[in-house]
Amino acid sequence: METTKRTVLYVSDNKFMHVVIKDTLKPHNISVVSVYSGVEALQILKDLKPDLILSDIDMPGMSGIDLCKSLKDMEDYKKIPVVIYSGSENDEDIERAFLVGAKGYIIKKYHREVLAEKIIHYIR
Repeated sequence: METTKRTVLYVSDNKFMHVVIKDTLKPHNISVVSVYSGVEALQILKDLKPDLILSDIDMPGMSGIDLCKSLKDMEDYKKIPVVIYSGSENDEDIERAFLVGAKGYIIKKYHREVLAEKIIHYIR
């Protein structure tokens, strides 16, 4: 288990998934900051420097793909790893995520422990 507290910014409009992510990462000494849209994520980043951004792909207003692209175009944020967390197994969605600079793509069907392992891998 990691001794340094890490921070994940989780971006999703699904409130239940925020609970799942927090409960999944808490035993691994990872704090989760929740925002519910891409716009909120961009606003909170002015005061927060997370170790990782985990973003849903489908959200109203700004998709996770659009958020990732915006972040990679901004000097202050382009080094923060972005991982897309989606229920979509569509090859086009996965390819688009990597084309805009996502470090990873996690499909939501994984069990909690596998999800935690994948997130820890991307934080390192």
